[in-house]
Amino acid sequence: MTNKTTKETMIKTTITQDNINNGKIKCNNGCPVALSFKNHKDIAHVSIFDNHSWLYLKKKINGKTVMLDFYHSPAMLNFVKKFDNKEEVLPQSFILNKSMLRKKILL
Repeated sequence: MTNKTTKETMIKTTITQDNINNGKIKCNNGCPVALSFKNHKDIAHVSIFDNHSWLYLKKKINGKTVMLDFYHSPAMLNFVKKFDNKEEVLPQSFILNKSMLRKKILL
């Protein structure tokens, strides 16, 4: 992460067993992926959907909230699908990077 653009669009999260145990099925702000962002230093709020995620950054630009809309990687798609279908999932990490960014919006 060498520059501001890369830093803003490369975000790592780790899903713990606690996130899995406390996660809610088909809950975009209460699933294990969403819970994994609760204490993230750069993220204020998330909404996790079947194939993409909205991440709202803590840092504002000109007083406006930055929302990043990321596609999910195949591994993240699989995790969300399995969890929502009540299949076993294991703790793991995911990286949302610039190539997965659908759009960046100032709200």
